[in-house]
Amino acid sequence: MGIFMQLYAPLVSGQYVGLYAPQWPAPPVVPNPQNIIDSSKATECDGVMVVPSIVEVWAQSPEIVDYLATFKILTFAGGPLSDMNGDKLTCAGVKLCAIYGGTEFGSPTGANDEKTDDWAWFKFAEFVKPRWIPQGDGTHELHFLTCDTHHPAIENLPDVRGYNTSDLFIPHPTKPDLWKIVGRSDDVIVLGSGEKIVPLPQEGYLASLPFVQGAVMFGRGQTQAGVLIEPRPDFAIDPNDEEALTAFRNKIWPSIEEANKLAPSFARIFKEMILVTDPARPMQRAAKGTAMRKLVLTSYIKEIDQLYETIEASTSANGVEPPSVWNTEAVEEWLVKHTTTINKGREPSVTVDIFDQGFDSLSATFLRNRIIGALRSSSDSAAQQAASRVPQEFVFTNPTLQKLAVAVVQLIHPERALNGHVSGPAQIMDFVERYSADLPTPKVRADGAVVLLTGSTGNLGSHILAALLQSSDVKAVYTLDRGIASEQRLKASFFDRGLSVDLLQSDRLTTCSGDLSQTDLGLNAQVLEEIRHSVTHIVHNAWKLDFNLSITSFQSHIANTRNIINFSAACSRPVKLLFSSSIAAAQRWDAAKGPVPEDVLSDPNLAVGSGYGESKYVVERILERAKQNGLDTMTFRIGQLSGSTGAGAWNVSDWVPILIKSSIALSYLPQLNGLVDWTPIDIAANTIVDIIQSSAFLPNLINITHPRPIPWSDVFAAVNVSVGGRLQSVPFSDWLTKLEARSANATEQDFNDVPAIKLVRFFRSISMSSAARPDAPNAGGRALYENTRAQALSESLRSAQPIDQAGVGLWLKYWESRDPNFLKAG
Repeated sequence: MGIFMQLYAPLVSGQYVGLYAPQWPAPPVVPNPQNIIDSSKATECDGVMVVPSIVEVWAQSPEIVDYLATFKILTFAGGPLSDMNGDKLTCAGVKLCAIYGGTEFGSPTGANDEKTDDWAWFKFAEFVKPRWIPQGDGTHELHFLTCDTHHPAIENLPDVRGYNTSDLFIPHPTKPDLWKIVGRSDDVIVLGSGEKIVPLPQEGYLASLPFVQGAVMFGRGQTQAGVLIEPRPDFAIDPNDEEALTAFRNKIWPSIEEANKLAPSFARIFKEMILVTDPARPMQRAAKGTAMRKLVLTSYIKEIDQLYETIEASTSANGVEPPSVWNTEAVEEWLVKHTTTINKGREPSVTVDIFDQGFDSLSATFLRNRIIGALRSSSDSAAQQAASRVPQEFVFTNPTLQKLAVAVVQLIHPERALNGHVSGPAQIMDFVERYSADLPTPKVRADGAVVLLTGSTGNLGSHILAALLQSSDVKAVYTLDRGIASEQRLKASFFDRGLSVDLLQSDRLTTCSGDLSQTDLGLNAQVLEEIRHSVTHIVHNAWKLDFNLSITSFQSHIANTRNIINFSAACSRPVKLLFSSSIAAAQRWDAAKGPVPEDVLSDPNLAVGSGYGESKYVVERILERAKQNGLDTMTFRIGQLSGSTGAGAWNVSDWVPILIKSSIALSYLPQLNGLVDWTPIDIAANTIVDIIQSSAFLPNLINITHPRPIPWSDVFAAVNVSVGGRLQSVPFSDWLTKLEARSANATEQDFNDVPAIKLVRFFRSISMSSAARPDAPNAGGRALYENTRAQALSESLRSAQPIDQAGVGLWLKYWESRDPNFLKAG
């Protein structure tokens, strides 16, 4: 930057450049926020280029901000400027310009001529050839490919000539040529769950506070993230002083909550997870003022480890006194206080599922830990003993505070157990009865396919939408998804999965944001009437995918389905209602009885196991009753989906790619007896569209699984061929032993190279199931699924070819395009 500004810029522009006067033998002047302003005034500058840390300091002074507003331009480079201060400066009339570049590839961006709202966004020059690699979390890693007009000085890409910047960007929601940097791939925090946090937005917000010098997040391999805060010198505290630490946490907590709004729920920072630096050990910083993450975290590793040990021990009630009396009323009140602090200050309803009020798996972990901590610290010996009996899934199986309060009291006083508690098959049938009452009746059918699709931005939903838009028999498609910017999310989803984004320009497509819990689906009156008078098919594909939750936490989804049933019956034309279920709805089927039939199963015991599968079973039963009532309904019980036949698109976070990447790193492939009936996701989507186009009578249910399953060993032999035959095949139990050995004392690099470490329990269950049912026809001790009806209705499924070497090669190519280290040997 120095050579460019001091030498190239004046030569190219013909403008004067102000520099500090050389001095000898005194050392050179070290720039700081104040002397830069003083020099600018003395030389009558009308533009400045600085690093962001300088701008952050200037933004705190109204007088300096007024002076900066007189500049023609204020450029910054070397890192991001916080959104809060950037917006503050532009609102004050400061003309900000972000510059992006690097020694290895030069300066590939020009001045952004868009309005000031877009001050943080880059527009790349036409002479460069960027390649954007989706990271699966909305961010994209930037590569510069070597071309005639741009030759990076360093080439480090494994597949083509070019340079991997390791910088992460997000696309502008409405302007496709603008991109914003949000961090670096080597800064990404990978939690133990596999979820990835880009820390820069939260860190940048916190570092912009007037009493904060710096902020560095941590949490690799852990269940939740934390943050290390360095106060400015005037606000420094002794972190060993509990009273001072509590006061500082309380002071910064409202800002932490604001920072949390910039990140997904799994990246939230809880008050317990705030550490403060020791004034004697300030954060190590680079010359441009940014904190050196690895050095900072290394210097505070002891405090970080101790914090996680404390959280794990769950001995603190975080400032909320345990109830003095362990009865349901007092415990319920106590739970409300805890849940409010965990849930961003939102006080919950005690009768509504907390997972419908903003809770997730991480929140549930914190609440469970606090319950254990309160029980341990209680003076009641029965409560202390109960602390060791709190099951892992305690919050999931009691998802309302009313139920949770009762469950806590029952742990302490088992003799007070209440009658009437419904669980397992009885609870499943309770939901079936509740949401089957007073089902509506149908109307006379008309011709023409106009489809309403829910859940269109997910993996299967995106492929269904693409297939619908490719079909000339489909007159119109409405997508209905939660949240704003659904159109942008669709584009990102199509791009990530190798689908043609041009399809989304079709005038047959209307994207809608709505709320399935509302009787009008959250649509405005005009769109609502338009859909009611035109729709002929509804494909209900929106469902939460979380195998940790109990069926109660899926009650809102079940209720949403009943809303859709009522909506379909109220439409002007008769509607076919099609539902995406899962083979998890038949998870306890005995393989010894043969394939799972293409029928709704009458025994709810066959669905018991996970709330996800149980909830899907409930809807299967409700739709069966709706069909008996005259409505035209159908369920797709969908099996394991594999990579698409065109692009090989298969989420790298799915269990199969996780197993394969880990096997490559371990140099061992696991053997299993039996077949795999994985269906390429585009074939599953085309099967659904075939049925939409079919005039045949629709049965209650079909199974969508591959009609030509092949042995597990054939699939993994193809994997081995694709990687050069360097992997040794071993029994699944031996592979699991090697995985467990690698997981012992696993490092951060191990979590990246062998992501199966995070799913050890899941792979143990496969091993146990295989050992218990060695003669089961499907790999992993599972049954096969009958799909004769499905094949009769769908040419796409009927003609599906077996998984082969070319198909496996496409998966690996896709995975490597999303993770350049996917094929890396361990």
